Amino acid sequence: MKLSTVVMYHFVQPATDGPVYGLKSLDPSAFREQLAYIRRHYTPVSVFDLVRSVEASTPLPPQPIVLTFDDGYRGHYRHVFPLLDTLSIPAVFFPVASALLDRRVLDVNKIQCVLAATSDVGRLVAAIEAAIEGDPHGSRAPSEYRAEWWKASRWDPPPVVYVKRLLQHALPERVRRPLLDDLFRELVSEDEAAFAEELYMSVSQARELCAAGMTVGAHGDRHVRLPTLSREDQAREIDGALRVLDALDIGRPGFAYCYANGEYDEHSVALLRERECSLAFTTRPDLARIAADSMLTLPRIDANDLPTQADVAPNEWTRRAVAGTDRS
Repeated sequence: MKLSTVVMYHFVQPATDGPVYGLKSLDPSAFREQLAYIRRHYTPVSVFDLVRSVEASTPLPPQPIVLTFDDGYRGHYRHVFPLLDTLSIPAVFFPVASALLDRRVLDVNKIQCVLAATSDVGRLVAAIEAAIEGDPHGSRAPSEYRAEWWKASRWDPPPVVYVKRLLQHALPERVRRPLLDDLFRELVSEDEAAFAEELYMSVSQARELCAAGMTVGAHGDRHVRLPTLSREDQAREIDGALRVLDALDIGRPGFAYCYANGEYDEHSVALLRERECSLAFTTRPDLARIAADSMLTLPRIDANDLPTQADVAPNEWTRRAVAGTDRS
């Protein structure tokens, strides 16, 4: 069985960089150290090396690793790309079509920025629960939402998870959309297009990545969780995502896809297969089994799962990669 490590990155930038201070991010100096650690213990490969290992039985090198960068942030161009280019490390970047092409701020980023803009999470909780109680068509009380969503996650305490989940998807759309937009305008910016211009890379910058040998894939049209949509709406979301490939003059057959929030269902996989997608990534933390039947549901570990010191001993994920063991 062939195994590969796939690492997922989001914000890589100084804490004071970008249009909002305080976003959770990996500092470029820590990223540089992490790359040194990776080069000591792994062999960086491209996503299409994984594809060739299945379709043409091309052998993978020892401890292969693929670096993936989600959402198309400007920091990926400013801070990530120069390091990768200097070190000749391949990577795949997954911009979202509405952010790259339409200059819309993704809901997930609006939520992150709202959280970064205030130290009082309780204020956000109160605003959410006031909106729930003020919904004339609502059938659930705040206590019911708390019972379901007030819990810690892998990275966040319960109040932050509660805010994220309700503003991401748990609230009815009639409540969620105006509430999130109001919070973003109040706490972050009244000019969404200008904010997006600072937050995301441009089409010309994405073209530079491609020209330098990096891979650019598709990551949704609006960054919507596919299983929440009908099959028809999933098709629209995926087809909208492929606008990125068209804008960059990348051929559609054989493209790479990244599921928004890592979520998919049988319709998602079937729709990607119909569109000749080569491989697609989730956010399930595990080593990726590289085989024909798993290429559209590949897991990834988080950047936080690898050390950010070059000379430390191999951690658990690295030891598992060397041993060739996944959790399946």
